[in-house]
Amino acid sequence: MNLLTLTDTTLAALYRQAANEIARRAKAATNGHDAASIVHSNEMAKRALVVAAAGNHSILFVGPPNCGKTMLRAVALELGLGTTFEARPCPCGYRNDPRRACQCCYNQINRHIRKLPVADISVEMVSPAEREMRSPGTTLGEMRHQVEGKGSYESLELGEDSRTLLKAATAELGLDADVRNRVLAVARTIANLDRCERIESRHACEAINYRMLGR
Repeated sequence: MNLLTLTDTTLAALYRQAANEIARRAKAATNGHDAASIVHSNEMAKRALVVAAAGNHSILFVGPPNCGKTMLRAVALELGLGTTFEARPCPCGYRNDPRRACQCCYNQINRHIRKLPVADISVEMVSPAEREMRSPGTTLGEMRHQVEGKGSYESLELGEDSRTLLKAATAELGLDADVRNRVLAVARTIANLDRCERIESRHACEAINYRMLGR
């Protein structure tokens, strides 16, 4: 399917179908619990989703089968965020999985990564260990509370440390001007979640980490 040839009406219909299917799968799997509460172990992914929802940033979840990617896309819809994607880390889905061997070669993995959707935030998820299945971690209500409690500062001014950090990351990762601006916008959102008027180095560092997938 060539998305460039589709009309806005058709794209809107496809989006509704995808959203309804995500919601259906989440409802079938949660058994009365909120979708976030049954995603175990992946607290970094939940944090990334909070950042995405707070700033209306697109987000890509990458992980093996049954790690909770679809569940977090359902959570994103609950938080009012529609631009979400999910993908496997390689064709077989088990790259970096300590319990299953990846069957993909280096070239297959590289080709797969290059085809991943482009998003403001990318985060890798893992299959939870058995001992982690007993604790739900952050719930949907807690995530919504974090999003609703964010500050509303708009300044993109950087301190000396955060400016140096972003400059080094831009050079090391080869970020173009558009990507650098996206990183800066994500850093601004992270600072707002901390209710900080100025973007500090810790905010810039977290935003940069969301661009590290595949590096």
